[in-house]
Amino acid sequence: MRAPAPAGVAELAAVYRDHFDFVWRNARRLGAAEDWVDDATHEVFLVVARRLDEFRYEAQLRTWLFAITHRVVARMGRDRFRRADRLRQHLSESTMPTRAEPSMDEERTLRQLLLRLSEPKRVAFILAELEGMTSAEVAGYLGVPVGTVDTRLRAARLELRQLLARELDLEQEGAR
Repeated sequence: MRAPAPAGVAELAAVYRDHFDFVWRNARRLGAAEDWVDDATHEVFLVVARRLDEFRYEAQLRTWLFAITHRVVARMGRDRFRRADRLRQHLSESTMPTRAEPSMDEERTLRQLLLRLSEPKRVAFILAELEGMTSAEVAGYLGVPVGTVDTRLRAARLELRQLLARELDLEQEGAR
């Protein structure tokens, strides 16, 4: 018979089980590419494992997890960019491998459009529209007034509509 796991391990396992999809989904939305989204997600839970005993439930757990995800994806994105930049310095363009264009499914399109928004608008949109948080919750996470969140959301919606319209126009022109 196995000894029961310490309370911290059980709590971490519950957080992982209950929120893995939330973290993975938002890591993708925040810019983690398909080839490193799993790494980013697990990095988030490594941070959670180190810091879970510090979490006091003064905020929503999902808000805390989103904040960690946001920081991890940003850091990993910067690190990947730096590595790629160093690699480009050492390789000529003629030796760089080429990638086939990915298919444009809905999730990929949404992700691409979200990445074209400024970070403040993108984060507000993801939290409010895709994760269903209230403007007040988003404002608490971002540390800005509720009116600022509402302004960012209106601007993000408008910009996304415009970007999507342009994408659809380009697809229609290409089909002709």
